[in-house]
Amino acid sequence: MRDVKSNESVLDVFLLGLKTWLAEMGWLSRSVLARFEIGRLEKELEQEYATLGRIAEQPRGRKEDKDLCLGQISFLKEEIETLKAELVQDREARMSRLRPDSDPPDKRDPDTKGDLP
Repeated sequence: MRDVKSNESVLDVFLLGLKTWLAEMGWLSRSVLARFEIGRLEKELEQEYATLGRIAEQPRGRKEDKDLCLGQISFLKEEIETLKAELVQDREARMSRLRPDSDPPDKRDPDTKGDLP
């Protein structure tokens, strides 16, 4: 016979599982959308590089067009890095919420995957 100290009913366990599943699906959808947006911005960045190449190829490329294109390239690079950083930050925050009682990775012994003495 098992010694059960908690008063969790089957319904409580089911609701916990449902909440967990919904949280996972929410995070998965946010992750997929962020990766899709990053991919879209990277394609747009490649188009801007191609445009810059065409401007540079012209014998009398206009400086305004070149400056505009360089500004757009800079903006796209910054936006891609921001989205990647937000995705990593979201994942780290999610992991810290899932394991609030665990030690940070630098407090663990890498060989035994456990706590250092």
